[in-house]
Amino acid sequence: MSTVVVRPVRFTDNIEAMRDFLETVGCRVRIESQRGGWYDMIAGAGMVALHTAATSAMGHAQGETALSFEADDCELVAEQLRSAGIPDVVVYDEAYGQVLTCTDPNGDKIAVDGRSRDLYGYTLHQAKADDRLSVQPVVFTDPLSHYRGFVEQFGFTVRGHADAYFATCAGDGDAGLIGLHHVYEGKLPIVPGPAAVHLTFTTTEPIEDVAVRLTAEGHNPTITDEEFGSVLSVIDPDGLEIQVHELA
Repeated sequence: MSTVVVRPVRFTDNIEAMRDFLETVGCRVRIESQRGGWYDMIAGAGMVALHTAATSAMGHAQGETALSFEADDCELVAEQLRSAGIPDVVVYDEAYGQVLTCTDPNGDKIAVDGRSRDLYGYTLHQAKADDRLSVQPVVFTDPLSHYRGFVEQFGFTVRGHADAYFATCAGDGDAGLIGLHHVYEGKLPIVPGPAAVHLTFTTTEPIEDVAVRLTAEGHNPTITDEEFGSVLSVIDPDGLEIQVHELA
């Protein structure tokens, strides 16, 4: 696994339903808490974590998805961030290992969890990820702004075309993707909460196959053809839209 991997966290009171939903999309559970309330799920690139909203120490709301990362060594990441002038970089110990927090260019708190070697209280599954699927949390910000430099400090650099509307930042290997999307004028972003992101995926699997699986599980996906490719949209168990973008 890459040194730093993007791992958005969905805070949900529908955690089992969200786990089943994401497994239908193509994610697989890697680690789960034996007490319940936490799932760590992998894709071919990137990860998604599920955390019960009711037990969020930072007060994250039901349905909120926060940008976060997992890293081999939080101290090394902290050194890189401090050297780049990223503010409020702090590393501290939790029961499950080290945690790094810092402030992003939007003034929001970002967390990086150290990759734990001590799995006491957790169950590790020998999950095989779908190599076709990549996690891509989308941050609402100016794609040409300082946020690009911020995610570069975690190893994510712009891939392909970037303009004032959208930019894709990719990490190495299985690190995943981060999308930077312009802020909608006259209305709030389509996801709730401070520091919230829109949970999206990309896949090289035929998008129709993803739709068939979701439909079989009682969901109602729709597929639209955009100028940048086909996009599947579906409402998840939290009542929020998830998108899966097909890559040629």
